[in-house]
Amino acid sequence: MNIYKYNVPKFIVLNTFLSLTLGLLLLGFSAATLAAEYVYISDNLRVGVRTEPVSGIPPIGVVFTGMRLKVHEKSEGYIKITTDKGLTGWIKDIYVTKKAPAIIQLNAFRKKYEKLENELAKNRDTVILMEKANAALAEQLNELKTEQREWSRERATLLASQYKDSSWFGVVITVILIIASFVAGIFWYKTHVMKRLGGLRV
Repeated sequence: MNIYKYNVPKFIVLNTFLSLTLGLLLLGFSAATLAAEYVYISDNLRVGVRTEPVSGIPPIGVVFTGMRLKVHEKSEGYIKITTDKGLTGWIKDIYVTKKAPAIIQLNAFRKKYEKLENELAKNRDTVILMEKANAALAEQLNELKTEQREWSRERATLLASQYKDSSWFGVVITVILIIASFVAGIFWYKTHVMKRLGGLRV
């Protein structure tokens, strides 16, 4: 008895197989990319890079302390790496560490220190400029205060002279009004008496 009830065309089986294979390859590549491992060459070393994980063949290149290396695979005391410049090969795993060596940490600290020093220098320059501007503003303020005091004195002098002139003028006007009132009173009195006496002059 045939256990296959349906005959599936071969191209469908082939396409399905190829699709699954391609999907698995892409998944493996994505996982490898996401889980990329990096290591550093330990302090003060020059390590030869070889085409195979054996020490009997001449190196094709050299990696130095502090270089970051991407890890592809491992094999009995060796790791396959790629440098930032694209050199790929095998090196012994005893020369690498996952933690950045002291020289890199020191360089990073130096860069951070230099950056802080530059920012501090800029802040000092800013403070000096602000102090100079503050001194200039204080000097201008003192000049304005001096001008205000001089103006206040001139105004007081002017008001005093105007008051003095106006007071003399008021005295003169008052005297004139008194004399005019007196003359008018005398004239009215004479006129009134002349009317009582029938037109005779007094």
